[in-house]
Amino acid sequence: MSRRGFELGTRGRVPFALVGVLLVLSSALFASAVDRPQPTPEPAVDLAVERTTADARAAVRTAVADAGVAAASDPVLTPANNEWGDVLDPETAFEDALRARIYLAARERLGSVARTHRGVTANASLAPTPTPEALGEAIERVEVERTGPKGTSLRVEISNVTVQATDDGRVVGTERVSFTVVVATPVLAVHDRVEAYQERLKAGVAEPGLGQRLTARLYAVAWARGYAQYGGAPIDNVVANRHVELMANGAILGVQRSTFGRSDPDGRQALLGAMAAVGIQDLVSARGPADPGVNKLLQQQLRSATAPAESAGVPGLASGGTDAPAPNETIDVSVGLSADRAFRELLREEAINGTIDSVYGARVRTVAATERVSGGKPDRPGPPDDPNSWEFRAETTDTDVIDVSNATRGPSVTVPSGYHRLDTYVRWVRLRHERRAVWYHNGSVNATTRTSTETERVTVAVVGDHAVTRHAPDNPIATVHERGGPFDGPNLADVPGKVREEVLDAGGGRDALAGRAARGALDTSPRSIDGEWPGEVSPWIYGGLVDLRRTVRNASVSVSRGKMGTHEVNPGAKLAAHLRDRRAALVGAPSTYPHVAAKARAAVRGRYLDLVIARLEDRADERSKREAALADALESVGGPSLSQLRSGYDARRAADRGSSSGSGGRVGESGTDPVTGLDMHVDGAPPYLTLTEVKTGDVTAVRDEDSPTYPLTARNVNYVTIPYGDATDAVLTALMPGGSSRERRLVTAARALRAANETLDHRPNATVEERRDRLRVKLDSTVDAIRDALGRKLRRLRVGNGSAQRDRIVDDGLSQWDTLDGRALALSNGSVIDPIVAAAEERTTDDGWTTRERDRVRLRLRTALYDSLESERGKVSGPAVTGATEHVKAAVRKRVKSEVSGVLERQFNESVNQIPAGIPLAPPLGNWVATMNVWSVTVRGQYARFAVETPRRTPGAGDASLNYVRDGSNATLDIDEDGEADVLGRASRVTFTTRTSVVVVVPAGGTGVGDIDGKAIEESKGWAIPGPVDRERPWTGEKYPLSINGSGDTCDRSDGPDAPVDPRPAGVETDPECRAESDSDL
Repeated sequence: MSRRGFELGTRGRVPFALVGVLLVLSSALFASAVDRPQPTPEPAVDLAVERTTADARAAVRTAVADAGVAAASDPVLTPANNEWGDVLDPETAFEDALRARIYLAARERLGSVARTHRGVTANASLAPTPTPEALGEAIERVEVERTGPKGTSLRVEISNVTVQATDDGRVVGTERVSFTVVVATPVLAVHDRVEAYQERLKAGVAEPGLGQRLTARLYAVAWARGYAQYGGAPIDNVVANRHVELMANGAILGVQRSTFGRSDPDGRQALLGAMAAVGIQDLVSARGPADPGVNKLLQQQLRSATAPAESAGVPGLASGGTDAPAPNETIDVSVGLSADRAFRELLREEAINGTIDSVYGARVRTVAATERVSGGKPDRPGPPDDPNSWEFRAETTDTDVIDVSNATRGPSVTVPSGYHRLDTYVRWVRLRHERRAVWYHNGSVNATTRTSTETERVTVAVVGDHAVTRHAPDNPIATVHERGGPFDGPNLADVPGKVREEVLDAGGGRDALAGRAARGALDTSPRSIDGEWPGEVSPWIYGGLVDLRRTVRNASVSVSRGKMGTHEVNPGAKLAAHLRDRRAALVGAPSTYPHVAAKARAAVRGRYLDLVIARLEDRADERSKREAALADALESVGGPSLSQLRSGYDARRAADRGSSSGSGGRVGESGTDPVTGLDMHVDGAPPYLTLTEVKTGDVTAVRDEDSPTYPLTARNVNYVTIPYGDATDAVLTALMPGGSSRERRLVTAARALRAANETLDHRPNATVEERRDRLRVKLDSTVDAIRDALGRKLRRLRVGNGSAQRDRIVDDGLSQWDTLDGRALALSNGSVIDPIVAAAEERTTDDGWTTRERDRVRLRLRTALYDSLESERGKVSGPAVTGATEHVKAAVRKRVKSEVSGVLERQFNESVNQIPAGIPLAPPLGNWVATMNVWSVTVRGQYARFAVETPRRTPGAGDASLNYVRDGSNATLDIDEDGEADVLGRASRVTFTTRTSVVVVVPAGGTGVGDIDGKAIEESKGWAIPGPVDRERPWTGEKYPLSINGSGDTCDRSDGPDAPVDPRPAGVETDPECRAESDSDL
């Protein structure tokens, strides 16, 4: 058999064998599969479980809706101080409590879910929560998140719901399922809006909210009443707590509208009534405004205050609704007295003639150039003998001039910049040089010499820079070295001759100067040459200076009234910059001076302007120092910082801008909430937060245990009042550091005396008379001191023959005022100067003074008067002033109570109200441009009940609304299913604190602005005890931990901002969470 045949045979047998084996195995496997027993199908279990799961999902959906309603009506804002409350996270207490309610509601709903099919029963269940640990696990099994349009629905997932099937008590199936449902319940959206509302109530002036809105309203009222007071209205309190209450409620309603889309209608109605009542109280006071214009101003204030807002009807102060200027309107601040004082300095230092001298002259220098023609300096001489034995020590070279002769040409001279040639000449100069060397050897010293000659050509030039001054532009002069000008003066025609005399001849002559130039010893430093100028030039320039001084004195810049009060602008710096910008125009220098006198005129004017600008810069520096001093003074008396004042000023503008911004108050269509689009209705109890006491019978939401309560408390502080208190002393001392805090301005004392005199004219009073006499003695002494100062100034001015005549001159000037207070007021406002000048001219000359003489006396007397008013001699005893004003006010009040006639009553108070109040801005007195005052206002409030109602969107039977209620009650539910309610937390009341400050600025003079009843601090009856408190978290008005059933922490004795009286003896440390809040926390 061949190999091929064997292989073919093998290939044919193997496949058939394998096929047989496979057939046997396949048949065996098929038989076993056919014979296996099949499970019995049970469709009843599957159907029961499926239907139960569907019912459970619906039950969970209903449970979420019910839990949302319950969580809103009984919200948990602060966990309880018990084992159940410990389960909640304090930061997310409301959400955690909602999850717990959803779980418990779902457990209850699932308890009634069951389906039976063909004997199989299926039900769904959640584990009970008998312990806090179980409740914590239950909360973790519930996930909640906002969903839907603008977050007004909830997506809830409940995990590990047990669905179990039983057949005749035997468990035949169990499943663990999770349900995710979306329910249109706005509970979280409403909660978020109420939380946003409370945050806005607490917001400071830098953020949209109550602080900004209250500031804007208080600014409107304070400026209207402040200007009314300045205009003559007998207003004792510019900002009273009745205004604070009114403006706070208006601002609160504005915050409601910006947060919820609408405000409480009952609150709006109550606000309108309160506005009318306060307006009538302000208008028809016991005295009544004496001036019709002031009456009009207050009427405008009332009308604008009660004007309803456009759509929501929130009463508000209309912008620009009164004649009182807005805080951002500007006032003009002028250079004023600084111009006079700079002028006096110009005269005192003889700067006018000195400046003219500098222009009518030249600055000259002698310069030269040398050129070597032959010879030169010798080499160093050698040693006496062997050069290797001597050591060189030193050498000198002496050069002497041998001969000087005229030359025809020489090297060119470089003329310094700004100079021109006045004289130039050329010389031959022969020099002899002697070089001497000193040598040392073996203790011996020897010298050797060597000489040589040198011939140089030297060019000498005298150069000059004429009419030199830094006060006028260096423009060319048309006629310099020839006569001309307004008085046919020499100009600088005599300068070349003086150069020959004072430079060439004084230097030894031309040859001597050339020799020094050749030797390298020529003095090239500049020197001044004074020319002659006509005597008429000085009066001519002075006449123009008088007009310039008047122009500069009246030069002004515009600054915001409000920013003046907050020290955000520096008028002195702005005036200095203004004059720098106008300097060229005020100097009036032409591009080419027609003559030297014109440049002298420009130079004197420029020098005067430089002096004015320097004084304005000093004024700016003083303003900066006073700014720092005012900040320290306000801090020392617990007042607002300057940054807070500025923030308050900015807040009034931000509140206006915020009314149309998304964050501040855009309102949705048809009164809907701008964020959620929900139709929310606000219900506050009380709707109008009043400063007065509220009891249970007044507001149903006030529980018996909380009665009585104060929904609103307020504290407002005026830092500069009449009579002067400690805060006033501190502030005025800082602003006027030159005087004692116990000294008062002359004008204040004069008006205090006038008030006392007018009071005594209508009603004798022994105490007032005694205090009046004491003040009169002090005031008379001050007037005499100022009178003497004016007499001494006349003596220095050489006016009058002897002190007796000078005294008569001053007395003649004061004779127009026949009362002491009249003379004091005339001195304080400077109106006495012109009569004194007229009296001096009449008594000392028959022909009268020249304009320059009269102006000189007027200027010196005016500045001397203001210097005296600023010095200690111009001040009056503070206690004397305060004593008189206090007793005048007491007498007036007593007389008012005794029903004196309205005429007398008005007369009394008008006299007292003439005493200035406030802080003079931009001292010294002569530059007094405005008066400011500062009020700091703190408001604390709490609703007994605050509710927001909105459609449920998943309405239950007979209840289509969701009510979110914050009333301070405990939130309870049966957690462990023992039949008793468990306390989970508390529905904390809506509570807030905000603080702001207001600055009012009125023009100088008048009565100033401020509270003049002597009460710097006005606190409402329910005000909490002020004082610093260390705390780790902002004050919320709640005293926690929460007490349960009357036990636990004693902090829970009150829900309001008023801290309970501590029964412990002094010295026993209290829990820091229980202590009363202080202003330092606000």
